[in-house]
Amino acid sequence: MDQTLRRWLPDAQHKLAACWLAAPHELAAGAGCGISLAALDRALAELDLAAILPAALARAVRKRQLSFLAGRLCAERALAELGYPNGAVGRTEPGLPQWPAGLIGSITHHGEAAYAVAAFASDYAALGMDSEQLARPSAARSIRSLCCTEREIQAWLGQRDDTLAETLIFSAKEAGYKAIHPLLGRFVDFTEFEVQALDWQAGRLTLAPTEKSGLLGRMRPFRVSFRCAGAEVHTIVAERGSLFVA
Repeated sequence: MDQTLRRWLPDAQHKLAACWLAAPHELAAGAGCGISLAALDRALAELDLAAILPAALARAVRKRQLSFLAGRLCAERALAELGYPNGAVGRTEPGLPQWPAGLIGSITHHGEAAYAVAAFASDYAALGMDSEQLARPSAARSIRSLCCTEREIQAWLGQRDDTLAETLIFSAKEAGYKAIHPLLGRFVDFTEFEVQALDWQAGRLTLAPTEKSGLLGRMRPFRVSFRCAGAEVHTIVAERGSLFVA
């Protein structure tokens, strides 16, 4: 995508310089970064994004096109940091990111920014990241009813006056599902895993499979690290060992 962008916009590197954001998480082995959608829109105001995006996005609204492009630009910048300056992230038939052989990564975006992380597959067994803006009260109610188990509602919700807990649980499950989807080869329902432990001060929680998933006893609980920055919640799963019980 970056190579294509340079062909359409010779000074792309200069225009993008003011768009980059710091990575929301640090990986012991890997790379990541973010990009501001508003800054990217200004930098590429003269460019018809449909000309450089997959055909499936040709008729999408510009905001959707920007989100997709921003995520891919972040991913390619992360790959370049790993020594793959011409690395490209493809798109599977269902629309999921397709990383180069031997590499693993995750892309996320919300209304204001996009982020990506990448690493060598030999360093991580599972890698998934998500970023969310703080949910509005109506969205928080939907998260409670559609994404939370009864145990989560009783244990973790109702302790705060804001919607941070709901946003965090939603984001953690998004990151978790991105990490385990390649391992399971199927999409996972929000109630197939639940928050088993939550440490606000340390910035970490544990997701564990429920009986509904059919993975109880087969897949071990795994850690999700999180960071709350202003109105954003960032979560990541970066597991080095196998998630499956031997």
